[in-house]
Amino acid sequence: MIEDLLSRHIKKRPTTLKFEGRILYLLDDAELVRGQLYEGTDIQRPHDYRGLLRDQISTDEITPAYICFFYDETLGDFPYLGLRTTNQTTKKTEYPVKRNAVRNGGFICSVAGRRRGKGSSREASPYAELHAGIKVIVAESIERIYDENCQNLGLLTSTDFGVIDRIMAGEEISLTEFTRGKDEITRQIIEYGGLFEFNVARLQGNVTIPVAACAQEQAAPNRPMTVAEKIFASHLVTEDLPATRDLADRDRPQIRVARRGQWLIGNHG
Repeated sequence: MIEDLLSRHIKKRPTTLKFEGRILYLLDDAELVRGQLYEGTDIQRPHDYRGLLRDQISTDEITPAYICFFYDETLGDFPYLGLRTTNQTTKKTEYPVKRNAVRNGGFICSVAGRRRGKGSSREASPYAELHAGIKVIVAESIERIYDENCQNLGLLTSTDFGVIDRIMAGEEISLTEFTRGKDEITRQIIEYGGLFEFNVARLQGNVTIPVAACAQEQAAPNRPMTVAEKIFASHLVTEDLPATRDLADRDRPQIRVARRGQWLIGNHG
């Protein structure tokens, strides 16, 4: 397996990206959502509808629990089946999204309001969106774990609504629009198109990860470690430190450094 990974061709995304496809607005209006999905209606003045964007869309709305029995590309049939919307005439709750509606609609970008992706840590949710054709997630705010799951699977995320205008205009967008403000590892994961690709590139020696502050030679421990910290420290992966290293504090364990690729690829030993 390692030999296959070492020979696999892995490259970074282009430095500029252009997206061709429709934009799906997850609105609290059942008829407007149906119009986008089944009648080919595109929202022409999206900023006028920003107040209707659904807030707090949970991962259970993106992929209800019963859908998670699927684990492959079939998940792309189902994103947003649990999306709750309001019939603005009757004020009743409706669920307008049906199987394959998103995939058949040719959508490239999905837009929502605040706290998108709240709830359980459900990798099936961004995986379903990805295989329905969604490449870009835009929301006023995005929950951390959902955001990281998107990045790990290769979905691009942003809280900048200006990205929508640029997609609609057919402009090329710099990849830095999606990496700005990210830590070093997250930036590289996004650049390589996902966590697996990043890990393979690292196994091949093409990327490095920064040394944790506690593992740097000049680091001066100032307290004993907690049990959780000891577990993390015992599996810390670095590039430049020797296999074991005594820390000044006798209450801290030695740091055992895995060979390149062991921890991140999964062969923990």
